[in-house]
Amino acid sequence: MSLEEEAVRREAQVHGARWEGLHHRYFSDSKVAEPLTAAILEAVDASRPDVVADLGGGTGFILKELLRRNPLEGVRLVDVDASETQLSACDDGRIERLAASAASVTRRDLGAEGQCLLLVARSLLHYFGRAGLQPLLRHLRGQLQVGEAFVHQSACFADEGDAACLNRVYGMMGTEKRYFTIDELEAALEEAGFALREIGPAPPLRLDSVDLAERYGLRGEEVASIREEVGREFGERAGVFVETRKGFTAWLHYSIFTCRAE
Repeated sequence: MSLEEEAVRREAQVHGARWEGLHHRYFSDSKVAEPLTAAILEAVDASRPDVVADLGGGTGFILKELLRRNPLEGVRLVDVDASETQLSACDDGRIERLAASAASVTRRDLGAEGQCLLLVARSLLHYFGRAGLQPLLRHLRGQLQVGEAFVHQSACFADEGDAACLNRVYGMMGTEKRYFTIDELEAALEEAGFALREIGPAPPLRLDSVDLAERYGLRGEEVASIREEVGREFGERAGVFVETRKGFTAWLHYSIFTCRAE
């Protein structure tokens, strides 16, 4: 079972309708999504794609936000996700649904042969862990023709210590997810054959331990252990990790990368 498949299995209890209310509604908030949708629409204006595919698109929220802001006439929209439950929550008739992994989906699967393709993603890359990042990026580059765009909002940190702190938290929750620094992601994208055109900010994601316990099936003693051990190792890091009376709050930082296939 791949890391992505394992994550889908473990997080299935919060997929579908529950997903929109999780983490303070981060993944269903139009204001939170605005920087990403703006970057995607800029790429649409620049490249005039025939197909826009959202990798790990879940409930289809980002694609629906694009349609809310722009009718995108003549453009096919494809929601690609490994979770059938997430896809079942996408009920917009303009959006096609494809059950597939971002690591294996092909240009042919997306019906984009002979057409212009734009790939987008939000909060996807960390699912593939340290070892899986480069193979994923190389695969995605392989699906794009020279000059086509990949716009993604990815969790990453400017500070190595902040990244290490969140990796410690997620390691203690029993996941293989990996959070990189901005510099590491830049280097990985370049190595995979992408030219980075722009990096922009996106709102951080607040992660309260009560929501993480629901999402990852954590017991009370496991939450307490994370609070104590991470607090002891890293201390309180404002806007990254703080202890609370019954648990902890952490924040994932995001940046939006606009890339072109070289």
